[in-house]
Amino acid sequence: MSPAADVVRRLDRDRFVLTLMAPPARREALFGLFALAAELAQVAGRVREPLMGVMRLQYWRDVIEAADPIAAARGNPVAEALAVHTLPALAVPALGARPGASGPTLLHELLEAHVNDLTPDPPADGAALRGLAFGTAGATVEAAGLVLGATDAASRAAARHVGTAWGLVALVRATPVVIRQGRLRLPADATRAAGYDPAAIVAGRDTERSAIRAGVRAVLRLADAELAQARAFRAEAARCARPMLRHGTLAEQGLRTLRRADGDPFDARVMRLRPPTGRLLLASLVGR
Repeated sequence: MSPAADVVRRLDRDRFVLTLMAPPARREALFGLFALAAELAQVAGRVREPLMGVMRLQYWRDVIEAADPIAAARGNPVAEALAVHTLPALAVPALGARPGASGPTLLHELLEAHVNDLTPDPPADGAALRGLAFGTAGATVEAAGLVLGATDAASRAAARHVGTAWGLVALVRATPVVIRQGRLRLPADATRAAGYDPAAIVAGRDTERSAIRAGVRAVLRLADAELAQARAFRAEAARCARPMLRHGTLAEQGLRTLRRADGDPFDARVMRLRPPTGRLLLASLVGR
């Protein structure tokens, strides 16, 4: 197993399973992409000051923008996988990653979203949280589709929406860990409407978790809307995009489990959630 694959196996079991069901020739490029996403997702919880997080994220920006990414990545196994496998698969110059090129790239969008996530303040409302998921998981899944060769508009739109839905569910599932880090990534307006502001939740005063559940329910509705939009594009999406569109299957599983748990991310059913490997394998075998 490559170092990048091992990072994904440890930090993002969902995407590890999805990648194993992708075409073998594309797996290392996907592992490099998802290992990058996993590393970036860890930054905000590991630093005490936003400036330190910005510095860590700048390292990845330097690798992506380097004239020789392989040389810039040397010594970091995840960065090396990104440089050797992922960047060529993404055809980064064509996406405008070089300095002076016009327009943002998916990888730059991913980095910028994580820079914005360094603030200790929670998202003000559902739109702000949706923006975080759109720029992180949404951009990552769209990039994964490009790695697989899905460059058409329908595939990219479907991938962006299923990725955003999966990202919203992932943010909810991470709530126990994020609270232990002294942060909250649920819509502040929803928790306040339920009687607790984010600071009180982080301090442990929402003992019945009523405000947490209210915030979660608001996020689940957002994820439902993203999946509905993805379905509108899926029929026209390229067949090669399907391995990454299965993020939607994972999002649906998370939504069902969270609703059975009445929106409580601390519920054991949510904490034990694992990818539905059999269902994903069947979808892979029949080409869905």
